[in-house]
Amino acid sequence: MAMRRQVRQVAPYLSLEEVKQHMKRESHFWVRQRLWILYHGLLVPRTTTEIAQQAAVSQRTVRRVISSYNRWGPAAMVSPGTGGRRHAYLSLEQERRFLAPFFGRAERGEIVTARYIQQALEGEVKHAVDLSTVYRLLARHGWRKLVPRPRHPKANEGEQAAFLTAFPTIVQAAIATREPADARPVLLMAADQGRFGRISTVKRAWAPPGVRPRSPRQVVREYVYVYAAVAPQAGKMTSLILPSVDTAMMNLFLSHVATTFVDSFIVMQVDQAAWHQAKELKVPENIRLISQPPYSPELNPTEHIWEDLREKQFPNVAPSSLDEVIDRLCEGLIQLEAEPTRLRSMTYFPHFKAAS
Repeated sequence: MAMRRQVRQVAPYLSLEEVKQHMKRESHFWVRQRLWILYHGLLVPRTTTEIAQQAAVSQRTVRRVISSYNRWGPAAMVSPGTGGRRHAYLSLEQERRFLAPFFGRAERGEIVTARYIQQALEGEVKHAVDLSTVYRLLARHGWRKLVPRPRHPKANEGEQAAFLTAFPTIVQAAIATREPADARPVLLMAADQGRFGRISTVKRAWAPPGVRPRSPRQVVREYVYVYAAVAPQAGKMTSLILPSVDTAMMNLFLSHVATTFVDSFIVMQVDQAAWHQAKELKVPENIRLISQPPYSPELNPTEHIWEDLREKQFPNVAPSSLDEVIDRLCEGLIQLEAEPTRLRSMTYFPHFKAAS
């Protein structure tokens, strides 16, 4: 004996055309979804299963929507559901006032774990609160966990801001010192030195499910030093790998830069390391040095080159010798020199743009 198809009956409050017009005007997805269910129920006689398949919802949703519509009429289509924060400890405005005192510590990067906020929230509501409740509270107000931008404790933020503002003027003053007959184009550069060696640091890495990577880790205090100068606007750079950082090596590097860009007049930003200011330093005639504020490595575009090399050329490896370190550095530096667009995106800082 064949089972009878039980057609889901829809009350005739709205015509098919009226339902279509409501769907066109409605901006809320959940209302459009309810109207879409009604549309398929009114279009042709259908069972609950058929309507659910056409509307891409569950049969339970079809029964609930049509039953509400049949009982309450069109008003049931726009009535909010039963979801929402029905058992909130604090209102949204109270949560905003609760979080406000934490902003200062957040700016300093002192809130490393949510337990500080959990303890304060428990004191506010006078009972225990699960840590997951704190995470949801923070998410509601747009908080996220970030790595702070590093800053030297002795850095003077006022001095840094003044340097960035005055940078175009400082560049022009350096250009004014060249010989009047020198018509070579100006090349604005930044230079720095980075230390690389056989001390390995384990970093996070991608892995498939069920795999926990195992990476070698060693502490071998052998180093070489990369001297690099980058022209952010032009996407150009040059570099040397040298055994130490001192005035003699800096003289060698400046001579190399001057020769490499012999057709340019170079204005170069450097930090205030001793070998950048020594009396024995020999600055070529087509180079002028600009000193950035002390304890301010974040102002030098070359720092991004060191970050890129450490990430891409030393990914959880333990070099067996300094020769391997040098080989990896050479590979990374050559790749960077061959990709001016990537180099520009990494190093073209705002104060360089303002002076270009």
